[in-house]
Amino acid sequence: MSTHIKFHVRGIPCLEFTPTSPSKGTILLYHGWASNIENYSFFGSLVASWGYRIIVPELPYHGERGELNYFDDTVLEDYFWEVVLQGIQEIGVITSEISTTQDHIGIVGHSCGGFIAAGAFSNFSRIATAVVINGSCAWTKFEDLYREKKGIDPMCPQKRLLVETHDPVSHLKIKDNKALLLLHGKDDMTIPIDSQRHFMSVMSKKYAGNLELVEYAGVNHQITIGMLQKCKEWFDKHLNGANSAGRTSK
Repeated sequence: MSTHIKFHVRGIPCLEFTPTSPSKGTILLYHGWASNIENYSFFGSLVASWGYRIIVPELPYHGERGELNYFDDTVLEDYFWEVVLQGIQEIGVITSEISTTQDHIGIVGHSCGGFIAAGAFSNFSRIATAVVINGSCAWTKFEDLYREKKGIDPMCPQKRLLVETHDPVSHLKIKDNKALLLLHGKDDMTIPIDSQRHFMSVMSKKYAGNLELVEYAGVNHQITIGMLQKCKEWFDKHLNGANSAGRTSK
């Protein structure tokens, strides 16, 4: 069981779900492209029932923050990376507002939210663990594969530089107290799994103990019960454990 409220952080609508038992930690939950925080109420309530405090922030140009013709190719081209990068930037504001302690924070995101989770994990030291569901941690590779599949021109040099500058595969350093889980459908037609496999080929030798990719056969761009189970196990090990260790060492 959990309870929830709606609040705003500097104009960013958020849902907060709190467990009825003492919280084991705080997790940010990010929805996907063309969704909104209300659609993630069940997801938020479920994760809160595992014993975590859940914050679900609204993405730019979604929900109360505006609307786009989300599945128009030109709109995707113009706005996708703006939404991802602004969403990551806003996490600094959100985390400073929702927590005054130095406890670690977890993050989970699906699809576009998975890109945000990957970028946040790469950028913020307080985020101890991340779960990326049907997203990408190798952004430039994803763009190259996406454009090749669609038969469209490569990114313009300015946009490519912007993506490369923030690409987790180029900048991520997983320290001993951080851990990253990738969950992906093998048959995902929206965000194909290839860029995550590329990420693992680059990173897994460096961070074998704190990095894992789980592939789900026969799964398209969906969240499955198996993914949720793995997500819970990961947070119980890497977030609850990290916060318990931190409090013990003080």
